Amino acid sequence: RQDKQYRGGSGYRQAMKNGVDGMDGVDEQQGLPKRIVLTGFRATGKTAVGKALARLIGFRFLDTDQELCQRMGCSVTEAVRQHGWPYFREQEQTLLAELPCWQETIIATGGGAILHQNEWQELHQGSFVVWLRTDLATTLSRLARDQKTAAQRPALTGGRDRQEDVQDPAKEISAVLAEREPLYRAGSDLALDTEGKTPKALAGVIHEQLIFHQPCSL
Repeated sequence: RQDKQYRGGSGYRQAMKNGVDGMDGVDEQQGLPKRIVLTGFRATGKTAVGKALARLIGFRFLDTDQELCQRMGCSVTEAVRQHGWPYFREQEQTLLAELPCWQETIIATGGGAILHQNEWQELHQGSFVVWLRTDLATTLSRLARDQKTAAQRPALTGGRDRQEDVQDPAKEISAVLAEREPLYRAGSDLALDTEGKTPKALAGVIHEQLIFHQPCSL
């Protein structure tokens, strides 16, 4: 698959004419956007890549799911189990609406944050959005290996009980991706496949795209 090349929103397209210093929402000293937002499905490495990128460029790091857990006082799974997905999505939507105020931050978003299209479009202004992706087989393998967080991942569809929904994980994931992939594609500036790449390597590629606008080889 060909990776999406650097294109950006209207501010980024105008910057390509004016030079990086003319880009709306860009740090004049480093030529960096106010925020770098990582999106994508579960197990694509958003948190690990985000932390590596934050170390590389000196930004702070925010994981929206972790922030929501602190605000709700419980895990995402517990919130969904007790209150259902609509409650969690409402909390997530509220947090997303606050994020355009954050600067010099790497933001790793939950896999479903892209569903909040109004808030996402607002966040995209002044941000560089990277879609981290992987194929279905790799996603399933990573989720199966990550027993540490397995209990923290609620079912993607249906009711509050995980057992109602996880009879066929591949079918469940495929159905969700069919809905979300067009949104990931339209709502990002760069797409990177993560199979076989370390978080540090992926962070380096993102940094190069931001600074030098080099074609991506990953």
